[in-house]
Amino acid sequence: MIELRNVAIAYDGHRVVEGASFAVPEGGSFALVGESGSGKSTVLKAIAGLAPEREGTILVDGAPVPPRPTLESARLMQMVFQDPYASLHPRRTVDAALSEPLAIHGLKDRDARVERALRDVGLDRRFRFRYPHQLSGGQRQRVAIARALMLEPRVMLLDEPTSALDVSVQAEILNLLKRLRAERGLTYLMVTHNLPVVGFLCERMAVMQGGRIVEEAPTAALRTGDFATEYARHLHGATGADLMGPDLLEPESVDTAPMETEK
Repeated sequence: MIELRNVAIAYDGHRVVEGASFAVPEGGSFALVGESGSGKSTVLKAIAGLAPEREGTILVDGAPVPPRPTLESARLMQMVFQDPYASLHPRRTVDAALSEPLAIHGLKDRDARVERALRDVGLDRRFRFRYPHQLSGGQRQRVAIARALMLEPRVMLLDEPTSALDVSVQAEILNLLKRLRAERGLTYLMVTHNLPVVGFLCERMAVMQGGRIVEEAPTAALRTGDFATEYARHLHGATGADLMGPDLLEPESVDTAPMETEK
């Protein structure tokens, strides 16, 4: 579903990613990991068409990704950003945020689509006309995920989707993402520095250092520490012993039903 072949990305002529190649099968979940500044989010932005200064080949569903977003590419893939408060307009209601992509793409049945999206992310209809400042961090990220689902994409690009949230809320969002992927057959490409999250949500990972992919491995390697490069072993050791995450990341540990009692 996603394939990169020898991709280089630059900002104002300065290359920040060099020679990136990997592939994600349809319905798969793949992570880009590494320290801050390693180029992970830049790769994600290039796939989304938000980093036009690039070379090499980026394919999604077998078709080249245009250097800038198009209506067609938006229908195929959507991004969920790191900070759910910054990614939602503070003066627009949840309804407005979810309805906007429908209006842009000329889709009908707005009410039914908005309410279905809210149900799918565990929010009841009372949240529809609230503003971002009236929501908790976890509720805002649920709205951001609902917005990404409005066009029924096949690919979700996840840029540190839980790093701005409290630990207990992170578990709720991760369980939600796992359920949505199973129900909708979504393909995930996630950027994170949190290896327990990778172990919970993904099957494979690529390790980035200094703008290059230095290793690709199954996430099962997080249990064994069986990595080929010294840098990957360093990341593994720096995260502590329990790399598959604490109990809060167990799939059954968090109820993702509508949060009717939240204020």
